[in-house]
Amino acid sequence: MPDPCRRQAHGPAARYLDALSFLSRLVVRPGQTEGRFQACLSGFAPAGLTLGLLWAGLAFAALRFADVAQVPPALCPLVAGWLWMLALLWTTRALHWDGVADLADACGSGAAGERFWQIMRDSRLGAFGALAVCSGLAGALLLAAAHAAQGNWLLLVLAPGWGRACSLLLAASAPPQGGGSLGRLVCSAMTPRLVRQQRAWLCGMLLLAWLAGTPLWQCLLLLAGHFPLQGRLRRTALAHGGLSGDFLGADIELTQLWFLLALL
Repeated sequence: MPDPCRRQAHGPAARYLDALSFLSRLVVRPGQTEGRFQACLSGFAPAGLTLGLLWAGLAFAALRFADVAQVPPALCPLVAGWLWMLALLWTTRALHWDGVADLADACGSGAAGERFWQIMRDSRLGAFGALAVCSGLAGALLLAAAHAAQGNWLLLVLAPGWGRACSLLLAASAPPQGGGSLGRLVCSAMTPRLVRQQRAWLCGMLLLAWLAGTPLWQCLLLLAGHFPLQGRLRRTALAHGGLSGDFLGADIELTQLWFLLALL
């Protein structure tokens, strides 16, 4: 007879909390195993939406405080966008920006074969990685500020969920790189059911954005850029032997930024 306590420990709520624990510092869930990590992938999108709700809430509070404090009107949205970006970095420990930096350094070097992966695994920050992170964070700040100025709070909530669902679909589209343990775990867990679930999350978020007033042409623009971006990352991974955790982390941040840009 199945143990109800064991079933509860691996239920949707537990998977959601495990996902939030992996993706942020908001929850601490000790005793993480490979099996629990793979199971919690189904909670990535809801965990991303939770982060988005927190970041957007802080940005909203910052905008209101800046207004009360008589900060010049032109600067109020920038204050809100800055706090949105700081909340992103603090709650996630800048986890996925490390992937952006590593991928930029490896691709920018023009290296191939094992040298490509040596650069990817190097903890030191190179010139291409620094440029990519600075450009990405500047984009995150400006886009969050622009959405705050327009009152697009729902889109600021949806963007982190969008990025995390996209990264799992990327994992389903290419094999893992041989030495990458995180990439191996994620890719091997991508069952057809989990893929359909992530597509449903993306469709649901896009529908919410449209119902909230986003023009249809912008929704189509989002999709028009989404597939080439995912395809580019997939082709790069295949050219170098497969996906790693850095590819998936970079995909989260890049697709999140594209979501905010396309729906601005």
